[in-house]
Amino acid sequence: MKQNKIKWEDLKPTENNFNFTFDVLDAVWNDLLKEPFSAKSLFYAMSGAKGFGKTFLICLLALYLVCNFKDYNAQLAKYTYASAKESYYKTMKKVMNLLKEEYGVTVIDFIGQNKVALIKEFNSESKCAWVFENGREINVIGFDNTSKWEGVPAATGEIGMFAIDEVIPLGEEIIDEADYVYKLVNLMTQVVRGQNLTTCLEPLPELKGIKPLPFNKNETWQMYKKHYILFGFNNHDTSHPIYQMFMDEIAPLTDEVKEELDKNAVSYREDTTFLNMGATVIRGTTAINKANLNPKVLELGEGIKERWPETYNTLFKGDENQMQIDKYAYRKDLLENAQFFNKEDFYWDETKRFWFDQIRIGSDYADGGESGDDAVTMLIGFELDAITGVVKGVYILDELSISTKKFKNMEDKVESIANFINDKTRSYEFGSARAKFEDHIRFKIGADSRTVKDFLIGILERNHQINREMLERNFTCFISSGSKGWKIETRHYMWKRLLNEKKLFFANELKVIKKIQGVDVVVKKHGYLYDELFRCTLHPDKKIRDERPKRNKLDAINAAEHAISYFRYNLFE
Repeated sequence: MKQNKIKWEDLKPTENNFNFTFDVLDAVWNDLLKEPFSAKSLFYAMSGAKGFGKTFLICLLALYLVCNFKDYNAQLAKYTYASAKESYYKTMKKVMNLLKEEYGVTVIDFIGQNKVALIKEFNSESKCAWVFENGREINVIGFDNTSKWEGVPAATGEIGMFAIDEVIPLGEEIIDEADYVYKLVNLMTQVVRGQNLTTCLEPLPELKGIKPLPFNKNETWQMYKKHYILFGFNNHDTSHPIYQMFMDEIAPLTDEVKEELDKNAVSYREDTTFLNMGATVIRGTTAINKANLNPKVLELGEGIKERWPETYNTLFKGDENQMQIDKYAYRKDLLENAQFFNKEDFYWDETKRFWFDQIRIGSDYADGGESGDDAVTMLIGFELDAITGVVKGVYILDELSISTKKFKNMEDKVESIANFINDKTRSYEFGSARAKFEDHIRFKIGADSRTVKDFLIGILERNHQINREMLERNFTCFISSGSKGWKIETRHYMWKRLLNEKKLFFANELKVIKKIQGVDVVVKKHGYLYDELFRCTLHPDKKIRDERPKRNKLDAINAAEHAISYFRYNLFE
C-alpha cells in the first residue's frame, strides 16, 4: 500500500510564528553554513576560531523551531547552569532584538513574566526558559543541575533539539571514558526516544530557501524538521573524548581541510552512518562570520599574524592548539599518514584464507589490579620485499582486548586468549608455500608473563590439538632491556617512521562497537592500537612517549611491539 506523502500541515505548524518565517531564517542564517545544515544528520559538531558565532546560531535555530512548531522543545546546555544562563540569555535577547529591528519578527513583543503573556520568560537562579502558550519551551540547563531536567519529559510534544555549547565534561575529571560515553549516550537517547514529535526528512517547499548557496549557485538551503543534537567545541578541546569522537574521527584537521578553510572559511564532512543517524562536522575560521564582526577584529588579526603566526592560526583560522598537539607522541603522524585496508583484499577463495608474506602474534598480559591495564593480544601481517626482505608494510589484522573487569580469575582470561589464537590462526596462511598459520604460530609475550606463555601452550595443545613441540619452539618472550633488548627510545621512533613512510596499515574491520542503552556505539573507530597511539602523550622532559604509571594506556602498543620485534632489524632500508 502506497503511503501518503507528508505535508506541511502534518508537521504541526503554529498559527502564530511571530513573523519568524523560513525566509527570515534564510536571510539571517550564515550563508557559509547552509550547505552543511542541509544534511539530514542527527548530530552536528562545530569547532573553529574565535568569532565563529556558534552560540548565536544555536539560539537562532532553537527559536525558529520552537516558534514554528507546536510540538517542538529545545534544551540549551553548558557545563554549569550559571554559565549557561549568562551566555544563552544574553545571546537569545540579541537574536530577538536583531530579528525585530531588521526583519519585523515580533517574538520579543510577546514576552512577559505575567500569566497573560504569550511567551513567559524565566531568568532566575533556578530556571532560565522561554515557555510558549501551549507549554512548549526553550530551556537553558547546566550539567551541575541535572536533577531538574534529566529524564523530565516535555510538557507538550518532545525535546527536539539538544545543544551543548563548549563541550561539557560530565565530571571534574574524566577517569573512565567508557562510563563517560555511556552517560552521554544515555542523555542523547532521551532526546530521540519519544514519539510525540512529528519529523520529516523529505524536502518540503516551506523549508526551502531562496538565496543561492555560496558554493553551489544552482541550489538553495533545504532544511528539515527533525531532531538536532549539536556540539560546539573550542579548538583547545582536542583531548576531550567527545571532540575526538566527532572532529578527529569524521573530519580530522588535515592539510586538505586547512586548504579548504583558507579558501572558503568553512570545511565540513558528513558521515551518514554515524550511530545509524548521521553526523555532520563543521570547522570554521573567523572569516566565516566576518559580516557580523567589527572590522577592527580582522585588523588586529593581521597584526597578530605578523608577530605571532602560530597564535594567529589558532585564534583566527581554527587550528588545533599547537601546545595541545605537541603533547601527543603520534597523533599528527597518524592523522596525516595512517593507512587503511579491507582484509577481503587479501582473501583467497581457493583456500578460504587470508594470505600475507609473514604473520606474527604479540601479547601484553596484565592482571589489572591497581594499574587498570588490559590484556591485549594482536595478530599482525607483514609484507616483505621479495629480494631484500625489508618490511614494506605492517598490517594490523586482529585484536583482542580483555578489560580488568571481564574475568574474575586468571584461568578464564588465559583461556580466552588461547581461544582467540586458535580461532584467528586458522583463518590465515603465509609465505610462498602458503603454509597454514596454525601449524607455524609465532607468538611473543612480555618477559614477566612466562607463566602465562606456558599456560597458553598447555591449553592450545589440550583443547585445540595444536602441536606442543611447535608451540614450545615458537612461543617466546619479549626483551626490552639489556644488550639484546629493544629499547623504548627505538620503539618510540619506530612508530613515527612507520607512519611517516606510510607503512602502517589498519584493517577497517578493527572497529570496536559497544551496545549502550540498546544503541550500537562505535567507541574505537580504528581499533585498540590506533586509539592508544592517537591518545599517547609525550614525557615532558624526555620527548618520547611517557611510560610512567597511569600516564598512558600502552597495552595494545606493547602487544604490537612484541609482534613487530620479530622484524626489528628489517623494518627499514
